[in-house]
Amino acid sequence: MTDLKVQEDIFNLIGSSLKKKLKCYVIGGSAMLYYKLKEVTKDIDIVLLTENDRDYALKAMKELGYAERSSKMLYVNKKNVPILLQRGQDRFDLFNRKIINLKFTDAMAERARLVLEYGSLTANIISPEDIIILKCATDRAGDRLDAAGIIKNTNINFDILLEESINQMKMVGDVIPLNLYQFLLELKEDMNIEIPDGIIKKLEDECEKILDEKLKKGSTVKVTKYKKTKKT
Repeated sequence: MTDLKVQEDIFNLIGSSLKKKLKCYVIGGSAMLYYKLKEVTKDIDIVLLTENDRDYALKAMKELGYAERSSKMLYVNKKNVPILLQRGQDRFDLFNRKIINLKFTDAMAERARLVLEYGSLTANIISPEDIIILKCATDRAGDRLDAAGIIKNTNINFDILLEESINQMKMVGDVIPLNLYQFLLELKEDMNIEIPDGIIKKLEDECEKILDEKLKKGSTVKVTKYKKTKKT
């Protein structure tokens, strides 16, 4: 498990080894550490905007002793999975712009206003809203618990979630608003997380419109199935 100090030590190590500047975006539990929404994370999740940047990061990290590991167990039947790296107990997931069934958008990059420098590595920490959106895609154990913690402890702008889900659908084709609707509804009903009725209604209306359009065209609908999480 990695806490914020260990994560920053690793970023400093990588940044000091780089021969040229590299920008990354910190997502998932790794981003939550900076907002004090989580004490530890299992792995460090980062996005590199180009394949050249990811190849450069991969080469630099291998020179530091990181080795690739299989993604089959962690991302079962998923597309656009990250490159997984490990050195001792330190684990990294290196994504490019495509994250499972979503895309890391320019709007997400613009909302990443917390920027930290670690030598030649610039770490942009994505917004709490975008952490939630991306957790709809990764669908890993604990994602709903993480999302619940974010909503409980931050002032989430739910309109950003709605707008980004519609934007994602236009780019990647999946019915992302329907996935988000299901994700938030389960948080509300199964975990008693306070989700504004207005956003649920907006998502419901958007989903009905999308489904009607697809049914008229005879299209199929893909919906992410979320793992049930036991309430504590």
